[in-house]
Amino acid sequence: MTLYIVPQQGHLDDSPLPFNATEFSKMPKSTATEVFRRNLLGQREEMAPLRLSIDIREDVDKQEMAIIGFYKSRQTKWSRPLRWTLEGDVTTGDGVTRHLFSLTIKNLQHGFHIRCSNSFIYFVPKGNSNITLLFEGQQDHLIPSTSQILVESDLFLMAGRMMGHSFIHGGPCLSGLCPAVIHVLLGGNMDTATIQLEDIADLDIRQTVELQDVTVLALTWDLPGVTVDNRKWLFYRMLQMAVIGRTIRQIKQIREGFVP
Repeated sequence: MTLYIVPQQGHLDDSPLPFNATEFSKMPKSTATEVFRRNLLGQREEMAPLRLSIDIREDVDKQEMAIIGFYKSRQTKWSRPLRWTLEGDVTTGDGVTRHLFSLTIKNLQHGFHIRCSNSFIYFVPKGNSNITLLFEGQQDHLIPSTSQILVESDLFLMAGRMMGHSFIHGGPCLSGLCPAVIHVLLGGNMDTATIQLEDIADLDIRQTVELQDVTVLALTWDLPGVTVDNRKWLFYRMLQMAVIGRTIRQIKQIREGFVP
């Protein structure tokens, strides 16, 4: 177990830092991240491990089913040790961990072979190219899907667990997210987020906002009609609604899933 020691009031306290310790804000980001991870892992290294087994000889949809089942379970304390195995492969230890985290984040980035209905998840037949995307839009401007059935199925809670779990154990991060979404995910206010036109994933809405032909859209979103005086303000409010307002439930679920 590695201990990180922080001087306090003239004496040394060798207890691990809690995840919300103010000392983290005084460190360089890279240092704070590593200290946070190691402290969290160290606090729970004696706990029962989290177990996951994937058979790489099975179809992709069955492998995805195992991953989704793992992250939709009601497990807590995701910083517990890992006992992951790849059936049908000789890889062991850290190699298994790296592979499964990479596979998990890849699926999160590019979609799962699933369909959702009435909060139930169905896997599409083998050979079907249809996938369900949890994030949509162009690269570096990805936002959560606006599909309400995905919210009702708690798939963004699952996504948050995947992202947080991979981070804690040093795995890959989900890349390409819209900076405004990241800002709100990390506790920033929607009104202080910098939003670009490219952040609007729905191309029809993007074109409407870009051309400022927004009368119908304003009524739909309970916003005032466009006037000479409010045109600039309304344009930014449209950006907020299209990118953050329509995905705020998804963002809240992801944040909830971050809890270590």
